[in-house]
Amino acid sequence: MKTLFTALALLLLGVLFTGTDQTLEDGYAETRFFIKKSPTLRIRFDNIFAYEADDKSLVELNHDQRQQVMDYCRYRLGIVTQLQNQEQLERCKAR
Repeated sequence: MKTLFTALALLLLGVLFTGTDQTLEDGYAETRFFIKKSPTLRIRFDNIFAYEADDKSLVELNHDQRQQVMDYCRYRLGIVTQLQNQEQLERCKAR
C-alpha cells in the first residue's frame, strides 16, 4: 500500500512538473520534453513560433494565440507576461 502511494505521488509530481512542446527538426515535427517553471496539470504546450512561417506580430495574434503564448512563456520559459506590447512578445520569441 505504501508503495502504491509513493508511486502515485511520483506520478503526480511528474505530471505537475513535466511538459512537452513540438519543434521542427530537419523537416520533421519532434516532441521535446521540458521541466516546467511552475506546476500545472497541463502537459502539452503549443509554441506558435516553433516554425519560421508562423512569425507574427502582436497585433496579428488572436485571443487564443495570445493565451497560448502567455502559457508557453510562463510554464516553459518562466516569463510571466500579459503581452501588452511587442517587446514582451519578442522576449518570448527570442528564447
